[in-house]
Amino acid sequence: MADTALLKAYAESTLGPEDELDREYRKSPRKKPRITLPRGHACVACRQRKLKCQEAIRPCITCVKANIDCRDEEIPRKKPKHVILEERVAELEDLLGLQKGQPVPRKSNPSSTTFNGYSVSPTPSEHFFSEYPQVSSSHVVNPYLDQPPLWSVTNTPRPPSQIEIPPGSAIELSLIEFILPYTPYLLLPLHPQRFLASLSLPSEDNSRPHPALLYTLFSHAVSHLERGIPPPYPPDKPMDLFPSSPPPPFPIPTLSTGFILSQLRGTSVPLLARARLELDQGIREVDRPFDLTRAAIGIAHALYRRGNFVEGWTVPVASLMVACGLHRISGNCVPPPTSSKGIPGLPQPYAHPDYYLHAHTPSQVIPDGQELRMRPVLIPPARDEIEIAERIMTFWAGKHQMWISSGGWGWSDPLPDAECTTEWPWGWGHVEVRTVLPLERYILNDIHDPDSNIHTGAYTDTTYTLAMKSMALLCRAGRLFDLPKISHPTSLSNEQSFTLLPHIPSIDDVESVEICLALFRQHIPFPFTFPHPVSAANGSAMASASLDTEVYDGPSDPWWILFHFNLYAAEMLMWREMAFYRPESNGAALQCARALVNLTRLIPDEKWANVDMMVAFSISLAARLLVKEAARFQATGALTAAAHALADADILQNCLDGPFNKYMEVAGGMFSRIVDNVREGRTEKNGEYERV
Repeated sequence: MADTALLKAYAESTLGPEDELDREYRKSPRKKPRITLPRGHACVACRQRKLKCQEAIRPCITCVKANIDCRDEEIPRKKPKHVILEERVAELEDLLGLQKGQPVPRKSNPSSTTFNGYSVSPTPSEHFFSEYPQVSSSHVVNPYLDQPPLWSVTNTPRPPSQIEIPPGSAIELSLIEFILPYTPYLLLPLHPQRFLASLSLPSEDNSRPHPALLYTLFSHAVSHLERGIPPPYPPDKPMDLFPSSPPPPFPIPTLSTGFILSQLRGTSVPLLARARLELDQGIREVDRPFDLTRAAIGIAHALYRRGNFVEGWTVPVASLMVACGLHRISGNCVPPPTSSKGIPGLPQPYAHPDYYLHAHTPSQVIPDGQELRMRPVLIPPARDEIEIAERIMTFWAGKHQMWISSGGWGWSDPLPDAECTTEWPWGWGHVEVRTVLPLERYILNDIHDPDSNIHTGAYTDTTYTLAMKSMALLCRAGRLFDLPKISHPTSLSNEQSFTLLPHIPSIDDVESVEICLALFRQHIPFPFTFPHPVSAANGSAMASASLDTEVYDGPSDPWWILFHFNLYAAEMLMWREMAFYRPESNGAALQCARALVNLTRLIPDEKWANVDMMVAFSISLAARLLVKEAARFQATGALTAAAHALADADILQNCLDGPFNKYMEVAGGMFSRIVDNVREGRTEKNGEYERV
């Protein structure tokens, strides 16, 4: 008996603090005590159910009888609080000790509160979503381990380099699947099926999308989730004009949006900063320049949507586009030699650089002949029709970005229209292969040439193509008064007494824009028209046509909204300049502003979700014109007309401050404030290059 008591006392003294449940179980008087191994030495099944287990024998007899999997697993142990605090203090000391230009060190352990006890070598996705079974089926679900989200481990903000979305994880796939329907309206045109196929490649494969592009998409996805932006639901296409079959539906995100927000809420800005770090690193290494170009466009657009125009302007969009040759795409592809059976959905890898030497190399040297200038292109020729479409759509997305900076902010276009020979895009915003080859290809300059066949050709444009062409016309009309020609230097020493006279464009320039706008309106397909065009003759009695949504539900199509707002704003600017030569044209400009008011009234609040920023610019222009006209009416005693003009201006400004600002903060933050400046009699924009 004495030996038994001593043996029992010795066994209890050897138990660790993690074995309290086993000790209490042995002392329990309700059941007959049985000999069990310490929790750390029993298998998982016996430990969880507190059954007898055989040490060092796997599978144990208990699991064999129950016909269940028998395996060992270390117990997850929580770090003591003082250890967590010491690690955090060490991290902060390391950050404070960094010198300028040194990279920020990454955490060795992604979780600062728990040990990982799921497998010997857990994958990144297991680190991130270890307690959710739908993410990975290769590890055991432990409901007792409460692992915190990625972003809420500590209350202190993390450096952008520590924001990590594991490649190949479920969170990466879900973010991409969520943001794919929005990408055309974020100036990130993608081919959905090919892009999803490229995500299946390993992270070290150069055919996988560059991290700069991925983190740009991640930032947009989190921002859209936080702001509750509904997905676009474009209306049905007119089948008599576009009989092609509809594209395949977008995949449903693997993870729920609520779960994604619980993990990534508040990370939109850090993810965008991470995208900029990856962009800079990719530029230094010249790594996947085409993806870098797309990432630069997306980053600049995200900054513009936040109102950070100066920061967005510094992103090298135009430089990357020219370096990749996107502004002069010939439209031809060079398929690589078939060497192996590639991955389904992806083209064959690019060939050796020597394979492409024939593209621009002269076959023979002509003595005393004039050679072409050097035009290096950083990317090989397109491998198939999808890549051609990707590059053409990316060029127009970048040009769209430059038009926003030129029209909405006032800087000159860094890539002039005359330098661009890439053909006009097709489709509805997403990258797609052209079903019918055109008889003739047109470029940007054709839209500005009244004698070009682009105004009379037998083809039908989609609303997306119409939006791009109308934006070119809007920026052309905006340049009428933005090119002052001073024959001699002017001293600006005394700025208070200096008066900048308005630049009056020549009548030939204004009439050229007028003719191009009229020809463009005549070529709009009937289902997309609304309402009748405005002219100086019928401007004071413009027909207030109603919209027939049964023919085409235009307010549900962001591209339809964009190209109509672009057209009315361009006509408004053109008639405003024409008034210097024909005073009656001022009434036509006012009617264009009121047409924008009518369009604004027709669009439901939820339809402003995916509308382009240039629409906010057009609304702001029209509101400023109406406020100025109201002041002119008051000065002449036309109080009723002044009240109507102010009421119309209020409708436009309320749209900027209300539904538009709900989805794009720059609408109410900048474009509406400019209208307030006009109401208060101040300058609209400060600086030498002022807008209207």
